[in-house]
Amino acid sequence: MKKILTLALCLTAVGSMSAQKENVDQAAKMSGKIDKIADARALINQAKENPATANDVRTYYVAGKLEFDAFDEAFKKRAINPDDPAVNTLDMGTELINGYNEFLKALPLDSVPNEKGQIKPKHSKDMVSKINGHHNDYFNYGGEMFNNKHYYPEAYNAFMIYGDIPSQPWADKAVKAVPDSMVALAYHYAGIGAFSGNDLNAALKAFEKARNAGITDPQNYVYEIACWQNLVLRDSTLENKAKTEIENVARDGYEKFGISNPLFINNLVNSLLQQSRYDDVVALIGNQLDKTPDQAFLYGLRGYVYDRKGDDEASLADYRKAASIETADIETLKNAAKKIYTTGTEKWNAIEGNQPEARNDVKVNYFEAAKAIAERAQQMDPADSDVQYILENINYALETYF
Repeated sequence: MKKILTLALCLTAVGSMSAQKENVDQAAKMSGKIDKIADARALINQAKENPATANDVRTYYVAGKLEFDAFDEAFKKRAINPDDPAVNTLDMGTELINGYNEFLKALPLDSVPNEKGQIKPKHSKDMVSKINGHHNDYFNYGGEMFNNKHYYPEAYNAFMIYGDIPSQPWADKAVKAVPDSMVALAYHYAGIGAFSGNDLNAALKAFEKARNAGITDPQNYVYEIACWQNLVLRDSTLENKAKTEIENVARDGYEKFGISNPLFINNLVNSLLQQSRYDDVVALIGNQLDKTPDQAFLYGLRGYVYDRKGDDEASLADYRKAASIETADIETLKNAAKKIYTTGTEKWNAIEGNQPEARNDVKVNYFEAAKAIAERAQQMDPADSDVQYILENINYALETYF
């Protein structure tokens, strides 16, 4: 009885394997038939789910070939008639992505040693050739999906694959020769796609790869910093990691782009201040001022650092210097006006008795000086509520105290 049961189980397993291999064979016959791709996928999925064929290289080879052949057929039809109703751009992009993913599963299975310990790949050459031959298509169809607002995961996946292929050991000479600038651009677009799709972790992966590949667009660094800042809002346990990563990205951005985008030095300064590294920050800004002494925001930034350090005199001096530069931006002017006004208020409150010279000094060199700076800011944006609030306080002090 036991022998009969064992034989029955063996026959069942053999029958199951045979049925699944038949599914793979059937699917293979549909290759290149766009209208049959859904049916072919269903047959392949059955083979993937069955233990008898789940680890068979041919299952994934046929699965990938189905996708690439469907893409190739659609590509031909589109070349003849761009408006062919049988052709769908999103489907073509999906086929490219599916084909790559299926072949990635098949390649290691094709190099499994046989019972004699020999490695005899059957399909690897064909799979590698197909992927390399379609390399440019991943960028092109990533762009098409992006332009059609299929940012994520469609455009993201296509651009990531384009960027990843050149570093694969099986990439051919032509693919390996693709400029790093193109690889970096693909990763950058992938990052924007994931950011638009609200997958910040996927976006970070792409933006970091773009940065490491030498992206020349400073926005890539801006996005990467924004990803970390937003991740912390979602998960406070990431705060320490985010601080470290933001400092690294900001430093890279500053070293590469200087102060063409102040965001980098601002974030770097903020990161260092969080560690109370005041001397390092002062030195950093001082070195930059040696190169660009006409930049008002740098004096304002150093004034902020001195303020945090508790060195009011140095802070006040930098804010006054910042405000004295004609090209000072509105934020710098607002911060300078605030600092000068609040310092004046503190000095006024410290005066005891009738000291007309001291009181006049506060009036002229603090309140009136702060008012003049705030009025310059107001000319830049009359609707700015911060400026209005500062002026209200200054005018109240001038009208009340004098």
